[in-house]
Amino acid sequence: QTWTMKDGTAPVENHETAAWYRTLVEEVNDLATVVDTDGTITYVSPAVTRILGYEPDELIGHEGYEFVHPDDRDRNAEAVERVLSDGSEPETVEVRFKHADGSWRWIEATMRNRLDDGGILLSSRDITERKAYELEAQELADEYEALLNNVEDAIFLIDVEGGEDDVTFEFERLSPSYERQTGLTTEEVRGRTPREVFGEEQGAELEANYHRCVSAGTPISYEEELVVDEGARFWQTKLAPVISDGDVTRLVGVTRNVTDRVERERKLRQQNQRL
Repeated sequence: QTWTMKDGTAPVENHETAAWYRTLVEEVNDLATVVDTDGTITYVSPAVTRILGYEPDELIGHEGYEFVHPDDRDRNAEAVERVLSDGSEPETVEVRFKHADGSWRWIEATMRNRLDDGGILLSSRDITERKAYELEAQELADEYEALLNNVEDAIFLIDVEGGEDDVTFEFERLSPSYERQTGLTTEEVRGRTPREVFGEEQGAELEANYHRCVSAGTPISYEEELVVDEGARFWQTKLAPVISDGDVTRLVGVTRNVTDRVERERKLRQQNQRL
């Protein structure tokens, strides 16, 4: 770094500013790396020891591709090419980098073209825990999809908006089984309230149970009358709240058409009364 004296004398190296930048690079949590156009590492900050277990001298002079997982090298090379071809925009890439202990760590690296200053600058951070969480979340999502698409009971998801005194319920999604049994589809009901879908009277009865579940904050079970057609009129429903940060943000409903059972019970009661 240089600056000019007020009296117009020649620029003088600002050693304090340079030292400040060195300290900043060495102390920040992110890993700073500089590579040349061939991918050879010319500088790596001391954070590499904490993040990847190497001493800086163990990496300097080596090609960074040597430490990148084989399945991620093409993606890494493409990001480098884009940075070299367009010096104005940074590129971010996620790759697995070999740790000194032989394990693979997920690294998120943001690359910037700094060829005028000596190479490509990479700012990297360890995202292994985040990737593990994403993988677990994806596995749960896949299991959820399999359950939603294959269970015989009808499932519906309700978004809960607003606070305790002003709660709005909107349909988010229906399972294929729910669609088959009611003739409704997710596309038809998504973003609509029960009153908009089933009418004022039936919608109000549905919302009363939804309010009851939100207030309880625990699953509830009940039998309800929801006229879809002659063969689908009475339902045995279990409603469970999804709680995030102490608030109910969604309701998951599992319901079963029990019209045949209810009608049989009614006929039996009528016969008993006649007897």
